[in-house]
Amino acid sequence: MLTGDNVMFQVGLIMLIAFIGAGLARRSRQSVILGYIMAGILIGPYMHIEMGDFVYDGLLQDTSFIEAMSQLGLILLLFFVGLEFSFSKLKKTKAPATILAVINLGINMFAGIILGTLLGWPIVDTIFLAGVIAMSSCAITAKSLIELERLANPETEFLLGMVIVENFLAMVLLTIVGGLVVKTGATPLSLSTLALGILVFYIFFIILAIWIIPRTVKQLKKIKSDEMFVLFALGIVFLSAALAEISNVPAIIGAFFIGMVFAETQVSERFEQKISPFRDAFVAVFFVSFGMLIDPAMFPSVIWIVVIAVPLVIINDILITAALAYFLGFSAKGAVSMGTSLCGRGAESVMYASVGSRAVGTTKGAELFPFAGAFCFIMSAITPLLMRNSVTITEGIAKRLPYYMKYSGAVIARTLSKLVMPAKLRLYHRPRHLGFALILYFLVMTVLIATTGPVHLIVFGIGIGLTLLIWGVIDRELFPVVQHTNYTNLGVGPGTRAKVAHFVSTFVFISLLTIICMALFYVYSPFLALIVVLLYLIGVIRLMKQHYLGTSRPIQSPGKVVPEPQFPWEKPVAPSRIKRKDRGKWM
Repeated sequence: MLTGDNVMFQVGLIMLIAFIGAGLARRSRQSVILGYIMAGILIGPYMHIEMGDFVYDGLLQDTSFIEAMSQLGLILLLFFVGLEFSFSKLKKTKAPATILAVINLGINMFAGIILGTLLGWPIVDTIFLAGVIAMSSCAITAKSLIELERLANPETEFLLGMVIVENFLAMVLLTIVGGLVVKTGATPLSLSTLALGILVFYIFFIILAIWIIPRTVKQLKKIKSDEMFVLFALGIVFLSAALAEISNVPAIIGAFFIGMVFAETQVSERFEQKISPFRDAFVAVFFVSFGMLIDPAMFPSVIWIVVIAVPLVIINDILITAALAYFLGFSAKGAVSMGTSLCGRGAESVMYASVGSRAVGTTKGAELFPFAGAFCFIMSAITPLLMRNSVTITEGIAKRLPYYMKYSGAVIARTLSKLVMPAKLRLYHRPRHLGFALILYFLVMTVLIATTGPVHLIVFGIGIGLTLLIWGVIDRELFPVVQHTNYTNLGVGPGTRAKVAHFVSTFVFISLLTIICMALFYVYSPFLALIVVLLYLIGVIRLMKQHYLGTSRPIQSPGKVVPEPQFPWEKPVAPSRIKRKDRGKWM
């Protein structure tokens, strides 16, 4: 007899429901992930529909077996994410992609932490909420780029590199947070055990990647039988997941790292070809089971959280991240295109919600599930729309920006692009000690976030000293860069190169100082960190205005020839007709 407790009935029903949900999602031109989640909600134990004498309480009540199967799907999904991690691609885009990824992830995490604090959630639940909000979806980004035929755009390679770095950072963060909540009671002994377990875990995979796997790939290539190859592949993936659990690290992290180890080896394509059917089937089960654990009755209680989270993400990705991308040297349209492409939320956010709801010590799992479902649904639905209208958004932002901000922003972008963006011909070398100092800065900032008390203040002092050192190095190194940079069509006056170099270095210094001050004050109150951000914005606006007044001049166009547009989003104009005193009216 077929009942909800029958294993074969559960598996068959899940597969067919996933098929129907995916089909409906594709017909409506949405991500299949949304179809899986909606299908899971409809058949799950929390679904209750009552119409007269008709009562529907979901088709499956016992989800324990399906949840166990779904974990296999999550492990395989993260294995393939690791398998797509390309160090060769990162070599081309490493500087801009890494900078954008770290800051984008950091700001989104900060927004999520502010939201969790406003809700009064415990710190562990708040971190998982921030993870759900912060994780951009690699799948939705790639899918939207393909549909809109933007794979050949110059910013796309950097965008994909940025998503790869974000995924890696997300896994590192989940390693730490997931490990902390495995045990109850974070005693010094449990923390030291956790640190030792994570250290052993990372060392093991470093040894695998450097010495063991390169020597065994030739032997793996000799395996002719697909059956034997699949057995080996599945065995090593699940054993890696088990090793992670032994090390007090979430199992999915082990799968991700073993995927990284095999990435770009000669057997990576065979892994993808032979295991992808298993991945597709079990990943569908994972998303359906995720939907089954969502209680629709909780939607009214989380909908206002979604209403706050959606604009927070859009503001960060389209305004802040796009502005940063522009400052690093991307065109205005390319920068906004990158920002809109990052708005999608999918598997990565669902993964954080899944781990967070099951972790020991969390109390908001019942709210985290429906929030993640609704949030991912809305963000995934509006991302293609935002991407299609990225040019319109760019023009709208440009029309509303004061002229002095456009001028100063263009000067920063043209200067920093010479240091950050890759180039075939360089007139000078990037200072290696500057890169080392920036890495050290972010390490200090990470320690600052993780500490409290006197140690927190000592680390902050070290961070301030390091920031001042970086400011001095950048100020010195930027002058030869400015000397070889053409600012003619921006209207930079003659004899102002030293001022330009000092302005750009000061802008970088203020930005780094703000980040480290946010890390200091967050421990005491997230709202103090928010005040630091507001003071930063006021300071940058004032700095840009002073720089414009001190260095700009009208552009002289020869005869009746109309000069090139000053900024990428503007139509050609004749700035020589605009008197300096009239420009002040736009400020």
